[in-house]
Amino acid sequence: HNQAGNQANRHSQQAHRVSILNATNSSSSIMAEDQHYLDAYLANILPKLGLDVDTYGPYVTGADEEDDLDDIIDLLRASSESHSDDDDSWIDFKLQIEQRRKDYISGEEERKNEAALEAERLKKESLQKEIEIAKINALEVEQRLEAKKLEAMSAEKLALLDKFGYEVEDEEDEEEDTGVTTNRDHAVKQSAEHSQKLRSNNQPSKMQLRAETKKATADKNAKKEERRKRASKGE
Repeated sequence: HNQAGNQANRHSQQAHRVSILNATNSSSSIMAEDQHYLDAYLANILPKLGLDVDTYGPYVTGADEEDDLDDIIDLLRASSESHSDDDDSWIDFKLQIEQRRKDYISGEEERKNEAALEAERLKKESLQKEIEIAKINALEVEQRLEAKKLEAMSAEKLALLDKFGYEVEDEEDEEEDTGVTTNRDHAVKQSAEHSQKLRSNNQPSKMQLRAETKKATADKNAKKEERRKRASKGE
């Protein structure tokens, strides 16, 4: 019981640490999403220009158009007590803001393209899995149907199937002929006709039988007449 209790406590502690880690990662993710791409740069440069970050930073991060940026730079320059007359510093400040804006937009387009490609890849993978599952299901259905068909066959039919390679029809099936002649039926019929023809060729016709009978009778009568003549001469 003590070992089970200790193990349960360890699992509980591990779950608690994982929960804290997930919460920390979630908070970091939210902060990363809320953070503006210029925040880090402004936090470094504005104090050097004699400006408070919390006061003047939102003016810059809220500017989207080039004209707005020029107006905001004029405001910042007028508010600076140390660099209001330093033209080079403000020219460089504007260039830095514009370059970072271009890099961000370019990165956003790349991220969108990558997200679109990833979505397309996942879609293809899902479709391929569905196709594979459908094939497996179809194969299983076919196998079940074949198994049921084999179970329904009698032992005699299975033996004939193993011997001849096809199923021999029962007499009842032959009586219910649909009129469709298979190759096997045609071969059987041809063999029967050929056998009948051979038997017909080997048997004499009625005319032949009558002629042979008449000839045999005549020969018999001739022999009787010859014996009678011999007998008369002997007298």
